Amino acid sequence: MKKRPITAVFGTSKILGFDYGKYPLHDFISFAYAGKETNGHPFKLLAAGNDYWHRECLRQRINSNVFAIEFVCEGTFLFKQFNKTTRIKAGEIFLVQLGENNSIRCETETASKRTVTMAGTLLRRILEQFGLDQISRVRLTDQQRFDELFDELQQYGEEQTLSSYRKGCATCYAMLHELSAQCAAMVRPPELQRALEYIHENLSDKLSIDKLVRHTGTSSATLHRMFKKYLHASPISYYLDQKMEKAFSLLHANIYSVKEIAAKLKYSSPQYFATEFKKKYGNSPKNYFSSKNA
Repeated sequence: MKKRPITAVFGTSKILGFDYGKYPLHDFISFAYAGKETNGHPFKLLAAGNDYWHRECLRQRINSNVFAIEFVCEGTFLFKQFNKTTRIKAGEIFLVQLGENNSIRCETETASKRTVTMAGTLLRRILEQFGLDQISRVRLTDQQRFDELFDELQQYGEEQTLSSYRKGCATCYAMLHELSAQCAAMVRPPELQRALEYIHENLSDKLSIDKLVRHTGTSSATLHRMFKKYLHASPISYYLDQKMEKAFSLLHANIYSVKEIAAKLKYSSPQYFATEFKKKYGNSPKNYFSSKNA
């Protein structure tokens, strides 16, 4: 069998790697109704199914545009994320995180996994609330439960109705809840959780450290330490990043103009907003979405 390089680009996200003959073999069901929901839908179930790999295969994601739950059934995978490589064995799960760089390869001759991919404007916040956004591996205590949940997704995908799609989204939410329960030991401090909730509820306001200190009841130094430890960012840089992501989702929904979004999120001017947008996404708001729709 021949080894072939692959490249795919999705906006600011890129996939690189190698195929080997027919591998990786994706037996996925795409949920057609994911594309029929509104562009700014808060949660989208994209695809689910089985994935068969060979040792010669490789996948690298740069700035991943999806979140994926990968349930290893046979063999062993090597998964690199957050600059750390982890060995994932049968019965364990690894999580492909939104906006992160990661790579997947197969350590054993062959391996298989069950996969579900998700997206949506509120998914990152959901992951943060569940304490899952900084986790790469989960050791399952109830593998049968996840087999049942993946079986449900398979059934809903075969039905291909709006009702079954929404049931599939509910199943994904149940998966996240189960994973969160199994990662309870990594739950964030309550002060950090209060800070995150405050930030997400006030993205349209100008944030200051003093406001966070008053709301959380902790010191500025403690807040900085917690944000660095759990989110690898300062409180203000995290707030600015989340604010820009909200602006991106509003633009993507095609409801507001650049000027309206700049005013809605209290950027100092549309020009300043466009400049900050270009720093993050590599293009101006107008040009970015024009190229996406071309």
